[in-house]
Amino acid sequence: MRINLNWKSALILICIAYTLLTLISSSHALLIGVTTESHFHLLARFAVTAIGIGSILIFNMLPRWPLWAMYVVHYAATMGIIMGLVWVSGYFIELHPQAYRDIFLNFTPIYLLIAAGFLIRARYSSR
Repeated sequence: MRINLNWKSALILICIAYTLLTLISSSHALLIGVTTESHFHLLARFAVTAIGIGSILIFNMLPRWPLWAMYVVHYAATMGIIMGLVWVSGYFIELHPQAYRDIFLNFTPIYLLIAAGFLIRARYSSR
């Protein structure tokens, strides 16, 4: 199964996902008493969202392997780019001691949910 996503759809999806993630994160922060968030953090959230969704555009360039194998390769490449972003960020700001763990725990569950959705869709649409 190939994922049909063009640039316009990707930009709309990035905006929707970023907005939802920011609303959820900000609501959670306010509930636990955190009232400040840095502009860098907001831009980093946008970059991670754009990388995650933008990488779907290259998904169709992967070889025609079983879908689960394509997701493993795609996840590894995308997570590598995101970890690289965290590493580069360390040259401009002081990173939290658990920054790499945090980005892994923030990105992976969302990726798994989206991948599971596509896998389920592929399984039932091919019947």
